[in-house]
Amino acid sequence: MRSKSEFLAAVPSNYPVWEYYVDRFRLYSSSAAARGLVARGKMSTVEHIEVFGDKRELSFCAFCAGEITTRDHCPSRVLLDEPYPNHLPQVPACQPCNEGFSLDEEYFACLLACVLAGSTDPKSVRREKVRRILERKPSLAARLDAACVREGDSVAFSVEDARIQNVVTKLAQGHSLYELHEHCLGTPNLIMIQPLLTMTDAERERFEAPTPSSLWPEIGSRAMHRLVVSGEDVHDWIIVQPDTYRYLAEAGEYKTIRIVIQEYLACRIEW
Repeated sequence: MRSKSEFLAAVPSNYPVWEYYVDRFRLYSSSAAARGLVARGKMSTVEHIEVFGDKRELSFCAFCAGEITTRDHCPSRVLLDEPYPNHLPQVPACQPCNEGFSLDEEYFACLLACVLAGSTDPKSVRREKVRRILERKPSLAARLDAACVREGDSVAFSVEDARIQNVVTKLAQGHSLYELHEHCLGTPNLIMIQPLLTMTDAERERFEAPTPSSLWPEIGSRAMHRLVVSGEDVHDWIIVQPDTYRYLAEAGEYKTIRIVIQEYLACRIEW
């Protein structure tokens, strides 16, 4: 087996590395909650909200502006556990986009589950859906195993960054259209992907806190509805599935989407 230093030396410079320390994630979660750092923003659950915005925004694919032939769940169901929540967000999509992200989404879901388990053994993975994928696709399991090295009580994974950014950008595009009623096409100005446990307390506070803005979201959007009902000037974190997936969509100088997956991975995307 390669040592950790040999493994890291062999990792391409454009591949980030996610590390898992045995028991550290559980200890971090407990201590972070005690300090009030977990989910500091306002919280709302997914609910049915009728949209009264410009219907032309829903007349083409959320991801490429192509012709609509289907609808896509956002977040992708591979990132959630069954039973799925009621009113799971869906956005208009073309067939190539609906199908084209599937392999990267499976890779992302399996990588994250293996990082959290500290192992690529399907039996060690908590999520049943991911266990089934790894058992059904030995080539994917082997790919993840080749990207993993254990040394002492730590496990490091080399991350295929382009695939992760592809999925995260797609998720953010869907959340923007669903919540803000605005498309975000093209390359984002900012993509930040970082395990929460690597943030300082100050960084975590900044990430969790919604940003007040003098600019209102699109008239008739779900985000506009939420602000009017709440009477506040900041957006809510939307909990799709507790401890599994939440997001925050903000309209301001930039359209900003923040995502937390498995209460481990933080993402921030801006256009």
